[in-house]
Amino acid sequence: MDPVSTPPPARPVVVGTDGSGGATRAVAWAADEAGLRGLPLHVVCVVARSSSGPLPETDALLRRAAAIARINGGDRPVETRIAVGTPAHVLARLGADADLLVVGNRGGGRALPTIGTTAARLARAAPCALAVVRAAPGRPVPDRARPILVAVDGRPGSAVLVRRAAELAAGRDADLHVAHVWEESTGDILRRLGRRERVPHREEAEQALQEIASAVTADHPELRVRWTVERGSPAWSVLQLSELAQLVVVGRHRGRGVGTLATMLLHASSSPVLLAPLPLTTPSAARTTADIPGTVTS
Repeated sequence: MDPVSTPPPARPVVVGTDGSGGATRAVAWAADEAGLRGLPLHVVCVVARSSSGPLPETDALLRRAAAIARINGGDRPVETRIAVGTPAHVLARLGADADLLVVGNRGGGRALPTIGTTAARLARAAPCALAVVRAAPGRPVPDRARPILVAVDGRPGSAVLVRRAAELAAGRDADLHVAHVWEESTGDILRRLGRRERVPHREEAEQALQEIASAVTADHPELRVRWTVERGSPAWSVLQLSELAQLVVVGRHRGRGVGTLATMLLHASSSPVLLAPLPLTTPSAARTTADIPGTVTS
């Protein structure tokens, strides 16, 4: 008789904290997200290597973080741990066994409108999805009253990214806003106007997104979806749209840099940013979405 196989343990949501305001918001957001996904939450404080061991205030920091996590996660169990090393290295290693890795946009109590070293390094090196929690002054974290925004570029992987964002929106009973912005140089615009040509890429983009929309509607028939297809600066346009979103989802292709759009969002978005890892090639998505000329990789 074959032995009964036990299912593997659930991959947790891992959040790093250093006790700063940004890290506290990250813990609150991660606890809420773990509750929505029905996953364990691990709160990690990384300290520098020292022969004297962790300081007493580190234990107090983790107790406060656990209390915040229980308040925001529906009193779900929370595991806390102290790890020794460099924050980005330790969290990346823990992310290999995590469903989601969460950090604040900047630690150390510095409230600057940019991204810290740990978040920047993890944006390039995290082996799983990474959420960098940002928030404009006065906005709650988590913020459930706004839609989830997903930025796509029409290339293979866009369909996968939209489906992931749709799952997040459906789990929150939130609207989904899908944005595709392509860039056209001034010279191209003048030549097109002189020849009275139609706006390039729009029809191709709308057709590709319509195919994605059909798949999303089939999976989530009650989901409210808004589509934005326009010409402009992808980074600036999506950044402006992020002001009205509770979360921005953008793709990060394995084996490539973070990209201009994701970098801009990580540095200046007024809402949390989720970097979803995507394969370099996605056969199913390649059949669904056209490789639209002139688009900018997310």
